[in-house]
Amino acid sequence: MRKIAFVFVSVVALAPLVAWSAQDPPPPSGPVTLALGSKTATLWPYTGTDFSGTPSDPINLLFLGDADPRSVRQALLSVDGNRSGFGLPPVFPFDCTWADAIGRHQTAWAKADGWQGSAIQLQCGAYDTLRLHLRLFREGPRTLGNVHFEVLIPGTTDHQVLSWEFAENIVKLDLVRGGFVASPLLTPAITPTPTYQTIRHEVFNGLPVPLRAALGLPVANQTAPVPIPNDGRASVLEMALVPESVQSQQVVEFVHPFNQTIPKPFCASGPLDFLKVEGPIEMLHRVHTNPSGRYEASFTASGVLQVTPINPLTGETGETYQAIVVETHRSSLTDQRSEAHHVVSQILASQPQQSFFEDLWAGHTDSFARLVICEP
Repeated sequence: MRKIAFVFVSVVALAPLVAWSAQDPPPPSGPVTLALGSKTATLWPYTGTDFSGTPSDPINLLFLGDADPRSVRQALLSVDGNRSGFGLPPVFPFDCTWADAIGRHQTAWAKADGWQGSAIQLQCGAYDTLRLHLRLFREGPRTLGNVHFEVLIPGTTDHQVLSWEFAENIVKLDLVRGGFVASPLLTPAITPTPTYQTIRHEVFNGLPVPLRAALGLPVANQTAPVPIPNDGRASVLEMALVPESVQSQQVVEFVHPFNQTIPKPFCASGPLDFLKVEGPIEMLHRVHTNPSGRYEASFTASGVLQVTPINPLTGETGETYQAIVVETHRSSLTDQRSEAHHVVSQILASQPQQSFFEDLWAGHTDSFARLVICEP
């Protein structure tokens, strides 16, 4: 079935610019073709945040065999966090267990099914501290994945990637010790080596030294962004003996405090346009599965925040105003259909009022919209 695509990308000065198409978004540039035994797979070796073909995270996992994202989820949820027999200490985050995760959806592309969204996301660890974050994309008979190890930036809802390799190795270890994979293989290098992306040095300097060492990072504090090691290869995992799908309902509800000085996220007037943002964000995450194999997830986040303009060099502040934040995510996966959707709305009740809106659909329907209004 031909997928319908709608693209609406706008950065507004005086009036929005609109572009749209009733055809599928074109494939991204730079796909690679991999030999997988007697077959081949052609895929883009990255994830994206839209359909522009701009790389985000590296594809570092490729699942074959019983490789549906629901099977990968069932397998990882069934293993415990005891990795002490493999040289990892029985302390957090090295003894984490897998659970469903909160995260904005991303996109991936392969020749088998075109653009797809991260309908299933998993984490090992905790949203509010350190975690492995895994996004899974069904592409025909295979599943593509990116997994990374990340830290929550204190006082925000943003995470900073710290490692690709550590996270990839934990996924392989857990699937092998759970009996779901016999002998992982590696593709040739398909993403940049020896590093890919960087860690903000302000975040890096807050990490414990033993954790820096465990991740193969410098142990001394830094004054510039820290490159993240990357061998460029994806692990190929032939899945077998995955547990049957079951009826389950998972609900996680919490209030996350925002209390941080950040660069203005949109409509910034220059590099010194910073905001002190304070207030609670209410979060609710639900995941439902049934024995027939249907997977559904939903997430909402909302809050009214207090925002104060501040000069980071002098500490001089402006008049405080409110920011209204609403975000919703939905995804579903069945034997016939995959869909991932998120909507982000942020309104700064300043003078003039400014706003940011984003809407992403990926899977059965491909659509992306972004609207930024900076002037009346």
